[in-house]
Amino acid sequence: MKSHIYILIFALLFITNGLAKANERFSSANEKYQSGEYYKAVEIYESILDSGVESYEVYYNLGNSYYRSNNLASAILNYERALLLEPQDNDARYNLELAYSQITDKIEPIGQFFISKWFKSIRNIGNSTTWAWVSIICFSLFLVGLLIYFFSQKTVIRKLAFTLGIWALISSAITFTYSNTQKRHLENRTEAVVFTPSVTVKSAPQGGGTDLFVIHEGLKVKILQTIGNWHEIMLEDGNVGWMKSSDLVVI
Repeated sequence: MKSHIYILIFALLFITNGLAKANERFSSANEKYQSGEYYKAVEIYESILDSGVESYEVYYNLGNSYYRSNNLASAILNYERALLLEPQDNDARYNLELAYSQITDKIEPIGQFFISKWFKSIRNIGNSTTWAWVSIICFSLFLVGLLIYFFSQKTVIRKLAFTLGIWALISSAITFTYSNTQKRHLENRTEAVVFTPSVTVKSAPQGGGTDLFVIHEGLKVKILQTIGNWHEIMLEDGNVGWMKSSDLVVI
C-alpha cells in the first residue's frame, strides 16, 4: 500500500515539476515575442508542445509568432488548433481570418443552410467542457422540476414545474449534443492545412492520375479518406481530389 502512495506522490511531483518548467518556458517565450525575437519565441513555444503540454495560450501565441515571422501556413495551423480548444475566442478567430486573407487561394464556400450556420455559431460560444457542465446543470433542473411536479399540491406550481422541466430537458439534450460535437472535433481531426507552396490535386491516389486543380500553401482542406500516403481532400467549394499526405499537416 505504501509503495502505491510513494508512486502517486512521485507522479504528482513529476507532473507539477513539468508544469512549472513549461510555465517558465512560456514566460520566456512571451518575453522573446515582446522583444521582437519571433523565431526564438517559436522555438520555445514548440518545445513546450513537444514536451506534451497542450493549451490554447501556447497555440495562440505560437500562431502570433509564426505570423510575425511571415509563416502564414504555420500561423493558420496554430490558430486553428487554438480554436479547437477555445472555439469562442474572438482574438484567435480574427487573427485566423486575417491570415487567411493573405494566402493565395480564395475559395468561395458552398452556401450553408441558415439553421446549420446558426447551430454552429451557438455551439462555438463554448468548448466541450463548458457545454458538458451546462448540460449537467440543465438536467439537474429537470430532475428538480420533476420532483416538484410529483410532490407539490398546488396545480399552478405543478404546471410551472412541468413546463420548466421539459425546457430544461430539451436544453440538456441540445447542450449535450454541442459538447459531444466539440469533443469529436478534438478527437477526430479531419481538417488539415497545406504546407507545400503549390500542389497539383489528382483524380486518383497515384502520381499518374489526372491533374484536377492546383492549391497553395496555407489553404485548409477536409480529409475524406486515406489510402497509403495519399489523402482524398475536399475544398470548401466542394471540389474533391487526391494529394500526398506529406503536403498536409492535420489540424
